[in-house]
Amino acid sequence: MHPLLRPIPSVGAVLAAMVPAVVAARSALAQPSVAPTVSAGGAAVPVSRAARLVGTIHVDGRLDDAAWRDAPVTDAFTQIDPDEGKPASERTEVRVLYDDDALYVGVRLHDRGRVTGRLGRRDMPLGDSDWFGVMLDSYHDHRTAFGFDVNPAGVRRDEVKTIDADDNSWDAVWDVATSVDSGGWTAEYRIPFSQLRFGRDSAQTWGVQFERVIGRNLEYAVSTFIPKRDRGGVPAYGHLAGLNGLHAGKRLELLPYTVSRAEYVDPHGNPYRTKHEYVGSAGLDLRYRVASNLTLVATLNPDFGQVEVDPAVVNLGVYETFFEEKRPFFLEGSEIFDFGLGNTSGGQLFYSRRIGRAPTLGAPTPFADIPTTTTILGAAKLSGKVAGWSLGTLGAVTGRENARYRDDLGHDLTSAAEPRSGYFVSRARREYRGGQTIVGGALTAVHRDLATDVLRRAFRSDAFAGGVDFRHEWANHAWRLRGDAEGSLIRGSAASIALVETASNHFFQRPDADHLAVDVDPNAPLGTRASLGGYSASAGITKQSGEHWRGDLAAAATSPGYEVNDLGFSYRTDRRDVAFNVSYRENRPGKHVRRWSVTPNVRSEHNTAWEPILTVGGVNANLLTVGYWSFNGAVRRQFRSFDDRLTRGGPIAIRPANVAANVAFSSDGRKPITGDGGVFYQRDESGGWTYNVEAGVGLKTSSRWNLRVGPTFTKARVTAQYVTAVRDSAYTPTYGARYLFAPLAQTELGLETRLNVTFTRDLSLETYVQPLISSADYGAARQLVRARSYDFADYPGRVPDLDFNLRSLRGNAVLRWEYRPGSTLYVAWQQLRQGIAPVGDFAFGRDRAALFATRPDNILVVKASYWLNP
Repeated sequence: MHPLLRPIPSVGAVLAAMVPAVVAARSALAQPSVAPTVSAGGAAVPVSRAARLVGTIHVDGRLDDAAWRDAPVTDAFTQIDPDEGKPASERTEVRVLYDDDALYVGVRLHDRGRVTGRLGRRDMPLGDSDWFGVMLDSYHDHRTAFGFDVNPAGVRRDEVKTIDADDNSWDAVWDVATSVDSGGWTAEYRIPFSQLRFGRDSAQTWGVQFERVIGRNLEYAVSTFIPKRDRGGVPAYGHLAGLNGLHAGKRLELLPYTVSRAEYVDPHGNPYRTKHEYVGSAGLDLRYRVASNLTLVATLNPDFGQVEVDPAVVNLGVYETFFEEKRPFFLEGSEIFDFGLGNTSGGQLFYSRRIGRAPTLGAPTPFADIPTTTTILGAAKLSGKVAGWSLGTLGAVTGRENARYRDDLGHDLTSAAEPRSGYFVSRARREYRGGQTIVGGALTAVHRDLATDVLRRAFRSDAFAGGVDFRHEWANHAWRLRGDAEGSLIRGSAASIALVETASNHFFQRPDADHLAVDVDPNAPLGTRASLGGYSASAGITKQSGEHWRGDLAAAATSPGYEVNDLGFSYRTDRRDVAFNVSYRENRPGKHVRRWSVTPNVRSEHNTAWEPILTVGGVNANLLTVGYWSFNGAVRRQFRSFDDRLTRGGPIAIRPANVAANVAFSSDGRKPITGDGGVFYQRDESGGWTYNVEAGVGLKTSSRWNLRVGPTFTKARVTAQYVTAVRDSAYTPTYGARYLFAPLAQTELGLETRLNVTFTRDLSLETYVQPLISSADYGAARQLVRARSYDFADYPGRVPDLDFNLRSLRGNAVLRWEYRPGSTLYVAWQQLRQGIAPVGDFAFGRDRAALFATRPDNILVVKASYWLNP
């Protein structure tokens, strides 16, 4: 039997409050609430009923208050897994009450077997624990729902669920208590209305889905059954009726915080660093509910020292590495800024990691003091629903950053590293037909204060991007038509525009591309204003439900001048692409396989000159056994095409054909010891190859801790790795330059380790460690013989030795204590060891010893916040 844990709500991103409405109090009669009603999509859905609270509720996880006895009951639950469509194996009774301040949910979860409750950090995955969830579409827009989950040990999880994704970064301030007994377990919720967003009507109906997971059976049952063949999700939720005269509660929430930071580093001779450095700062988060459907969130001088470090990556390719956003302020509510298809050739219109990025410019000498990030002076978000529109606006200001350095004469100087900048994003979306038709638009803008010639040459003064998108669903959400169109405009000096045109996502300087040209002179006077504009558009049609067959057809086009990387993320432009896939799936369990699917797919890409730059086809397959082992695999054939990025702005070359295959598995997640792994292999017609092996072992022999260790090993041979270009006007086959490549042998070994320990529901320790050893052994340099080929010849000149071995260790540990509702203490430790040696060959013993002989940089951060709701 699990102990009763005293519930303490968490700090979080608080959503919504409204102008108080007139309270029309009335009590609902106790009755089963399974009467069907007709949803916006035309299908009948069950109705749960809420009753106004008479008396008081003491949230202790026992349901012994008198008010629960007469509350309407929802008790019809249907399995989604493992036996789709059958009644739940155990009885569940849900009651809903409300008063002027909060919604109360009382749940009795009968169980004739063993109740499983695992302790863990807030928002932890379900794992093998039992769970109960309350999903509330309080807007009743059939698009967005707020989720509140709890397991028998009292561990909370809250989320924002949309029709496209789940956002677990949202942390609301709410209360829940649980108790376990011989007949099952009980959960008792108190969800303040101040944490939800809803309309202003005096009588309201919300969307609702109650969810139960029985961990030992991996049974998932819901109050509103949605067959797997259907689109499902928020649009198909049942209804919660009987809500009258709702109030939003207090409007203002403040979260002041203080941060103390200690750095213990190796200065490496840098005169601006010492072995021990200490700094303190303070900041403020603010949330103000303008109305029940509109919320303002702001932060002043934010600090993200408790956020997990990015993994080490060795990138020898042409494109920028994409890192996921991890900072709470930008994660919270990020779903409202989602735009378009998201994965088309135009890229991502808004990439929040551009705000507060590492400074762009370095210093002219190695002995310098350069900030690791750009200071965010302040940021604010306003989001909600107004007159049928979903609106989101974000603004941020970052400070100017300077680098201090010492020249050869010993003089201390400064140079600009990043200008003061302002960022703006706005998103609007209008739903029709119960969310089945959506139209919207988005706008982003960046303005920089370029006070010096150095800044004017390196940065654009202004960057704008905007677009419109739509989504239309029909046949009970079975089919979806979607599309988007965007335009971009950047302005700045001729030198700054030329930097963009010659960057890796454009390469306007290609000498054999008649449709491209660097059309501004980088040496023009700085007073000369220049600009660059472009467009991107995409459309697709999807069959997103059905018993067996589903599929997707999409096409996109991006002009060469489309540029969004000042506040978005784009790998490349100058592309036309079309993709198609069709999937056959079987969800009816068989003797050995519970479900499986097979998905053939093809993709074709051309540049604007209609030169084929990628043609690929393949098949993916997935299956889940009756014992809950999962397997997936894929085979792919990439046909010979052109590569207009191989020479880094030089003439187009051949992209050799290749074949690739991979297979991966994961074991039954209910077991105390779990495993997963995978193998990838690729070989091309030039003799290059890559193979990668990954494995993982998970241990959770205690309900209080879990450990995962995941080694990865990669070995590759690249037949032509780009080295450099040497001007030679006499060599005309490659337009007056010799493009040098070298065969490259790469070996990389990494290990990701995560250990999570939970002392109580409100006190946890999370650790992450990633050692990485990577070697690169370059062969003799060769030159590309001619354009539009993959032929190479010996190069007689000298090329610097590029061999290297990278030894890196990154890790952090975060102790999190939620010492009172909404208030948190973080103690975070980060360590970085990194060294590069000009060796080239991989020797594990030597490189491991060199890694741990490297003096580490250690950073200790203590951050305390205190939640106020005046």
